[in-house]
Amino acid sequence: MKNAVIVILAVILLGGAGAAGWYFFLKKSPEGGACQSAQRCKDDMKCVTKICSSGKVGSVCETKADCQTDFCAIGKCSEGKVGDTCLTYKDCQNGLYCQSSICASPPSYTKYFSKIEISKIRQGASPGPNNIPVPTTEFKKTDAIEIDVVPLAETNGELTYELVNAVTGVTEISNDNSKMPIKGGQPSGTGFGLPNNVTGEFELKIYFNDETVMVAFVKVSP
Repeated sequence: MKNAVIVILAVILLGGAGAAGWYFFLKKSPEGGACQSAQRCKDDMKCVTKICSSGKVGSVCETKADCQTDFCAIGKCSEGKVGDTCLTYKDCQNGLYCQSSICASPPSYTKYFSKIEISKIRQGASPGPNNIPVPTTEFKKTDAIEIDVVPLAETNGELTYELVNAVTGVTEISNDNSKMPIKGGQPSGTGFGLPNNVTGEFELKIYFNDETVMVAFVKVSP
């Protein structure tokens, strides 16, 4: 009788161990669950940064290839629509820009200015007959970027700009320490040269009294 009890207990223990083994080694994780490989995830999901991901909106991602959506923004799959999170405008749908890490519609400067124009000029010389600004959003690193504005009669304050790297979100150039004064009705201009290491795609953001009034998507080639 004693031997029979021992056998029964052994069978129960082995069965329990088998069940535990199935649970820990065969059970598949749902969306957001832990994984070491895609085989440990349900429904043909991917294992991204050791987390099961379906690639739907809000799923974990490292690159766009991990998503069923069009964007991988700050580690999550996104549609890139207005209100979605972003690092730069490349995380947003075409025509939108990234403002305070949120995809937003482009701002309008018409409340303060009748005109804002982005141009290229030759570095090292002011605009004039021998250095006429050429309106464009494509530059070479030997160019300077010129910003010309025509304020409305009642527009008074300060204009600032920043050139933001479209990949890293890092501000490459800014005039925050030398803001341009704006006086009502008086056309004004400012500009900056492009350092040799600044090439690629950028957001040129223009602010009036710390309010975004214009965003231009610019390219700088060698």
